[in-house]
Amino acid sequence: MADRSWSRSPGVILGALTALNGLNYLDRYVAAATLPLILAGLSISDAQGGLLQSLFITVYALVCPLAGWFGDRQPRLRLAAFGVFVWSAATFASGLAPTYAWLLLARAIIGAGEASYAVVTPSLLSDCYPSERRARMLGIFYAAIPVGSALGYIVGGLVGASHGWRAAFFVAGAPGAALAFLLLLLTEPQRGAMDPPGAAAPVPLDLRSSLRALWGRRSYAVNTASQIIYTFAMGGLATWMPTYFVRERGIPLATAASTFGLILVAAGFIGTLLGGRIASGVAKRWPGADFTLSGLSLVASIVFTCFAILAPQPAVFWPAMFVTLVLLFFNIGPLNAAMANVLPAQLRARGFAVTTMLIHLLGDAASPWIIGEISDRVGLKLPVLVTGCMLALAGVVLLWGRKTLVTDLRAAERAH
Repeated sequence: MADRSWSRSPGVILGALTALNGLNYLDRYVAAATLPLILAGLSISDAQGGLLQSLFITVYALVCPLAGWFGDRQPRLRLAAFGVFVWSAATFASGLAPTYAWLLLARAIIGAGEASYAVVTPSLLSDCYPSERRARMLGIFYAAIPVGSALGYIVGGLVGASHGWRAAFFVAGAPGAALAFLLLLLTEPQRGAMDPPGAAAPVPLDLRSSLRALWGRRSYAVNTASQIIYTFAMGGLATWMPTYFVRERGIPLATAASTFGLILVAAGFIGTLLGGRIASGVAKRWPGADFTLSGLSLVASIVFTCFAILAPQPAVFWPAMFVTLVLLFFNIGPLNAAMANVLPAQLRARGFAVTTMLIHLLGDAASPWIIGEISDRVGLKLPVLVTGCMLALAGVVLLWGRKTLVTDLRAAERAH
């Protein structure tokens, strides 16, 4: 029998999940890049255009708890592979949608597929690496978010401008269906394998006990609250920024989408890797650093966000956008590591599922549609500016609740 030790290698698992996470976000944001073309091609309003993203996120959020429930009971790699196949097929089908209603349906199915993947992957990686390395490794995994998002903007902008918005969906959706089978070749890591002895105490599986165990960790509630505000703002801005640059700055779609995408991939990659690496180093000597560093980065972002949105000169607003994105992506690895480190292994998939549901259902499920509704009345500038300034509020919540993380980490150490 052939040696398949590679299939259980943490590096291989991390690499495969990271690559597919990038594809996940490519498929998610190709619609944002082609939104001006979709609005014109289907003769729909800004509110209807925003609803394409809002419905996707709503379904995504509602499916997350179900995916988390299965993720704590069934092989997670199989569930992730199923999700990849579903969202990829639905992305391809989006290009075939004859009407707005059919496009809405396709976006809803993409949401269901992506939820099945996103909820179980942090749990998988937490079983591949010990707690002191999780922020760094999750930083690598989540660095795929800006890379995939940028590719979505670039593919959508360039292919859409040259061949139409339908062709952009075909290009984005095709690879995933084949890559889904890659996950089936990997070996499922043992749950709790990297946790300290004594950390794998049984956790009740019923809904009430699970929720009580989650909310009993106060830092989990603070983390989730901050991410709700953060996701509301980021989801709205990610959907509308290419359209904002086209309308308010007069930049051609291909240029606006590709430039924003390139800035996003550079800033996001730098911010995510820096956040994971710095937090991993500082947290060893400074308990609660995951909240403190993330909170400071979000509060600091407000200055650069205002310049990015209000400054009329490209020499000002593009560099300001870069710095803003570095500061925003800085917190992704630390906040996910903070959550993984205070939750027992048997509760992690459900914990990430509940958080994912809440941050999207109360966050970016509403913001793209709300921005579109306001834009139909007063234009894009005001809702985009207000939404961008909300990111600082997410940082204030983390700074206010940083002591809860210290308390929960100490409790987790005593339990070990």
